[in-house]
Amino acid sequence: MQPTSRKYLWVLGATGYVGKHVVFELLERFKDDPSTQIVAVGHQSIHEEIMERTHFLMIPLGEIGQKWLDKYPPSVVFHCARMAGSTDRKRFSAGRKGERANRRLKGLLEALPHPVKLVYCSGTLMYGNHTSAVLEGTEERPIAYARAYERAERPWKEDSLKMDIRIAYPAWIFGPESWFEAFYLRPFKATGAVAQIGAGDALMNLVHVRDVAGQLLHVALHGEPGERYNLYGGEAVRQGDFAEAVASTLGGEVRVMSEKELVNHYGKTIAEALTSSIPLGTKHGDWKARYSLKFPDWRTMVEDVVANYLRNS
Repeated sequence: MQPTSRKYLWVLGATGYVGKHVVFELLERFKDDPSTQIVAVGHQSIHEEIMERTHFLMIPLGEIGQKWLDKYPPSVVFHCARMAGSTDRKRFSAGRKGERANRRLKGLLEALPHPVKLVYCSGTLMYGNHTSAVLEGTEERPIAYARAYERAERPWKEDSLKMDIRIAYPAWIFGPESWFEAFYLRPFKATGAVAQIGAGDALMNLVHVRDVAGQLLHVALHGEPGERYNLYGGEAVRQGDFAEAVASTLGGEVRVMSEKELVNHYGKTIAEALTSSIPLGTKHGDWKARYSLKFPDWRTMVEDVVANYLRNS
């Protein structure tokens, strides 16, 4: 049986963009609780502080072995690991490999003598385009990257008699080193302009990466077994209004980019993601109200991330 004196919280993808913030959120939350320890599983990169402050394992997702589950029996697993690809063909291949790895891992976790709670970090591109607020449980119609990656998520979206699996759907994750830097800040540095996509009418919800981490923990601590949760900040904003705010913060101008130009520059998959319209709501109003956002205002997020980028560029 699992020892009652010590609790292990696992983070898969612990050195990735979301995963490392989950690790830091857990370290901060449980810093005064020596009986709760963090097992950080990374693969493609390392992070010095995470290595020093956790039980750090450098293992590919598909090779997590029984010996580590026995040594550090998990009570909660935060799954932020995704096999990725740089082209559509490579993404579909990664999705197939991810499905095999996740089925294998699910089998190992279900075979443990104690029940495991798993919080899986998906994404709202799984919902597809909508004009009104999307609630949890809406039929999934994956678009853009999600078309390839949904296959890897299938094992966790299937029923389990032994595990409590909770699925989280973050909105546009905002922060340093994100899509915002790649598609807004770097192009601005090169051209002095911020792109508005077409008429700018697509609706987007934003959430700071630190609030993704915080809400993933909130799902684990205060969510309900087997439920799904949308993770977002405030109300949805028009892409055009967002572009104007970014340009104002940077002291630049807005340039309208047609969808055809977007496709020519970035390719169909990225263009489909950038033009997606997925406003979010939630069925879990009480649960959401109990979480205090670190960045409740999207304009404040823009100012914070832009200032950080300018300091380091």
